[in-house]
Amino acid sequence: MRIAILSILLTSILSCAEKTTPVDSVFVQQQQISITQPRVTATSTIIDSTVTITAALALEDVALYYTNDGSAPTESSAKYIAPITVEKEGIYSFKAFHTDWKPSETTTLKLYKKGITPHKIDWHTNAHTTYPGVGSMTVINQKKGSLNFRDEQWVGYDSLAFAKAYFDKKPFIKSMTIGYLTDTKSWIFPPEKVVVLLNQKDTLQIDIPKATEGETPRLNDVYIPINKEIEHISIRVYNTSKLPEWHPGKGMNAWLFMDEWIFNE
Repeated sequence: MRIAILSILLTSILSCAEKTTPVDSVFVQQQQISITQPRVTATSTIIDSTVTITAALALEDVALYYTNDGSAPTESSAKYIAPITVEKEGIYSFKAFHTDWKPSETTTLKLYKKGITPHKIDWHTNAHTTYPGVGSMTVINQKKGSLNFRDEQWVGYDSLAFAKAYFDKKPFIKSMTIGYLTDTKSWIFPPEKVVVLLNQKDTLQIDIPKATEGETPRLNDVYIPINKEIEHISIRVYNTSKLPEWHPGKGMNAWLFMDEWIFNE
């Protein structure tokens, strides 16, 4: 008798549970889950003539949209149909949309225009022996580093980085871009400042915003306006002298990781 009663009660509870779980609630639950970010790659992040950008996401009925001005894509933005051939520098952002799911986070890719390559670069300080890059030409070899600090396109310093670049025929240079990595968990911080001396005459100083606690690893760059004919330029990049109080290595020197120095025409 007890078994029969328990059986009836269990059947009743399961029946109620089924009735109180409408189909619409499944849709609501889906709407709370974001799609995975699209994977975006480029044949190069430095444009000589053109590069090709490819975006992909292995999920049925997903639509990808993109922008090239750094703004967040919407469903009114350009739709990604096939690999894109681009010749202009810019910040290319991609986002995935699906009728049953929340949109993905935005995947961003920054492309740079190839600049003027110095005919010679003299280093007055040496990179750390653990992170030598691919040699003295690492910062002018037209190759950017990835988010992996062990990528050989990064050159690592634990003190001042100081070099002098020389140019043929005194080209007019509008600006300079210095690429660097921020990865605070790996003790890699932005430089504190960059000081440049143009043709042994004019000095410019650019101060860099400090890293904050909890930042995810990211690629950054310093923009330095020049607007002069340049025969030679001395560049001093100062690393973070003391790690902040919130960091486990507080008070110690940080690492400075740089990839490409681009001299923009």
